Amino acid sequence: MKTYEAILAHHTSIARVAAARPAIERAGGSVKLAPPTHNGMVLVMLTLPDRYTPEDFLPGLPFYLV
Repeated sequence: MKTYEAILAHHTSIARVAAARPAIERAGGSVKLAPPTHNGMVLVMLTLPDRYTPEDFLPGLPFYLV
């Protein structure tokens, strides 16, 4: 398993993560969203099986391997 993070502020990006959650979980991964900071930033943590990357589920969002 690999863990990726992104810090998102745009509501549509956060909605995309929420919409992708079922597919990520079916693939054996998980999604965690931290509470928004005072300026509206949300830390998103994805844990994915080694054969997947965030691009497979959320193309274009700025995830990085941690």
